[in-house]
Amino acid sequence: MNYRVLRDCIIKGARAKSGDVIALDDRVAKEMMALGRVIPDAAMPKTSDRQVKEVESRETNSATTAKNKPRTSRGRSKSSAGNSKASS
Repeated sequence: MNYRVLRDCIIKGARAKSGDVIALDDRVAKEMMALGRVIPDAAMPKTSDRQVKEVESRETNSATTAKNKPRTSRGRSKSSAGNSKASS
């Protein structure tokens, strides 16, 4: 019977990649199904088209993006601009 491999593994000394369909005897198939490595190929649902469809995005106002905003000062007052004199 044919089985679909769910996870990459070694089956009967050969590497099996996820998604491969392989023929196994009943004893090996039961062991691999118990480990969660394979399932019967007939049990796999038929795949559908799962491509991402193009979606129209909203136009953004370029004037409101963070890159275009001018930088503002961080609240420093003019008196503390680093020109302080030591009082005596």
